[in-house]
Amino acid sequence: MKKIILFLFFLSFSFSSYSQEKDRNKIYELYPNPAIDHINIKFKDINFINNQSISVFSLIGNPLNIETEMLEDNVIQISLREVNAGIYFLSIKNIITNEREIIKFLKDN
Repeated sequence: MKKIILFLFFLSFSFSSYSQEKDRNKIYELYPNPAIDHINIKFKDINFINNQSISVFSLIGNPLNIETEMLEDNVIQISLREVNAGIYFLSIKNIITNEREIIKFLKDN
């Protein structure tokens, strides 16, 4: 029994360490989440923005028509005013490497 508990503790510690390490390597930050009127994507460097394709999808995978606006050199704002409350997915795809990251966010009223 002690071996099982120790194994589960080690396993959970390993996964949490990995996820924290992965977060340090992110090239962007998404805020606020949950959102009301908009979400912002702040990139670490303006050079990353030019290589990214940004899309928003509903929970069942339907693409949404979104309006984006450049707030600063490294911040993009996505308007959610026309979007109903619910769970959505933001897709950030690197055009050069075809790597894609999907982030879940909540749109609140």
